[in-house]
Amino acid sequence: MTRTIHRNFEQVTDAESARSALLASGFPPSCVKLTKHVTLPPSVSTSMVGNLLDSLTPGGPAAAAHARERSGAMLTIDIYDADEGAKADAIMGEFGANPA
Repeated sequence: MTRTIHRNFEQVTDAESARSALLASGFPPSCVKLTKHVTLPPSVSTSMVGNLLDSLTPGGPAAAAHARERSGAMLTIDIYDADEGAKADAIMGEFGANPA
């Protein structure tokens, strides 16, 4: 049974390097996905929902706003067992991965 892990990177280049290292170590391309963080344009509905969720975020609206300012990227990796998870974490850790 597969499990998916997510790790954030402050720099897109670090995420790209980690992805390349994962692929070079044998992870199939279909199991490794890189998603760049982008700021979405505001709309009335997203602003209303955002304000509600911001008030529920630990640290309040200021913490939520700071989280949205993040640049970088997230890697998503499908793993099949604990050994693959440890291997993926070790590789991504070399490039500065942060837990999602």
